[in-house]
Amino acid sequence: MSEEKPEGHSHVVRPDPVRDIYLMMILAMLDEDSSNQGALSVTLQVGGLLVAGELISHGRWQDEFRAWLATVGGSSDVLTAVVDAVDQELQDQERTGPMQFLHLRDAKFITNYAGTMDGIAPQGPERPLWRTRIAEVQGWSLGRPQ
Repeated sequence: MSEEKPEGHSHVVRPDPVRDIYLMMILAMLDEDSSNQGALSVTLQVGGLLVAGELISHGRWQDEFRAWLATVGGSSDVLTAVVDAVDQELQDQERTGPMQFLHLRDAKFITNYAGTMDGIAPQGPERPLWRTRIAEVQGWSLGRPQ
């Protein structure tokens, strides 16, 4: 039975032993939001490291990445053209298979904890946009450490 897929970032969600079905469903719901404004606070374990941030759709990540490239200056038009070509190739691949990447904005890499007057606060570098392979996620939870 062949099922036609709509244009855009809609994805087929299939059970996969490497990918968590709950996480895949959340990603699919974010990608299906045509406004590209959906986000969900999460904490991921990736390669033994905790990463906290806002889980966003691929479309929102693309928009924000393009906006960031425009601030770089110089050859940002060339970089934008490269991003457009890569995104087209990824769209073609994702139409025929499951999602491969997830995207966070305001990602914080939690490398250690420091005691404060208010308790224990996570510390580590932050990145405005971050992308990782879904297969690399070892665990996840909703929300961010305070």
